[in-house]
Amino acid sequence: MRTICFLGDSITRRGYWIAEIFEYLRKDGIVAWNCGVSGDSATGAISRLYSDCMHRTPDTVVVMFGMNDVGRTLYDEGRPDESEKKQHRIEKFEASLRQLTALIRKAGAELILCTPTPCDDVTPNAPVVNTCNDGLAKCAEIVRNLAAELSVPCVDFFAYLRPLLGKEYQTLPDRVHPTPESHHAMAQCFMRDLGWITEIDPTPFLPLSEQQQARFNVEQNAREIEFIEWNQMYGERMKRKMTHADFLSLAESRLAAARETDNQREVGWYSNYLNIVENKLDYETELVRLTLEMAHS
Repeated sequence: MRTICFLGDSITRRGYWIAEIFEYLRKDGIVAWNCGVSGDSATGAISRLYSDCMHRTPDTVVVMFGMNDVGRTLYDEGRPDESEKKQHRIEKFEASLRQLTALIRKAGAELILCTPTPCDDVTPNAPVVNTCNDGLAKCAEIVRNLAAELSVPCVDFFAYLRPLLGKEYQTLPDRVHPTPESHHAMAQCFMRDLGWITEIDPTPFLPLSEQQQARFNVEQNAREIEFIEWNQMYGERMKRKMTHADFLSLAESRLAAARETDNQREVGWYSNYLNIVENKLDYETELVRLTLEMAHS
């Protein structure tokens, strides 16, 4: 049985597009694992590569970063030009991507690189104005060049999806994350660019089947735990070896602080984490069971 891991940020983590690809691959006994962490970057992924991805001994690793690497707020309308900071973020992205891909190849896995998806800069009156596609275009060019240099496949989400903005490819109001329905365009682009399909199928993939939805729900709980432990607690994690009790204690203290400052977003994060983290092993076990069951059905 071959295994493919998808390493990325929240656009990977919210992986309806991966669920669709898994549905295509499972008929050949290929298993797909979602290794996306919300808020992550090419730099951050280096630290979790082995414990959150390579421990599954993948035959292939799909890598997509850029959206959090680029420094989106540096491109906000009305902000003074900060060319040096923008360039620094682009250069750091390239250096980290090169390091990440070298580690993956050294581990013996095949590599597929993906350009970042575009931000929505066409929909009028959305609450968030984001004009970072100039930066994302540079990230995309770095990915294309690196793929050519390494002679590995490249899925060009940026080039394919940008003309579809506001049409077949739509985002949530944040202009960053695709709507659940728009993950279909990503899945179709991925499979077409790799030569698995020859034509784009406009037929919607959603809603998920009962079996697919059960696996997706377990997967998302597992990824939510990784978001807190690898993103929100990254600074502490890099300072010291943290036990399960350490994670719980830190989450409880941060939840208390968020309540004091009425930070409802963080209240939601840490409340949810504390509600589900005790079942972390159960989620992982159930995810493996459901995945293998689907791969053999």
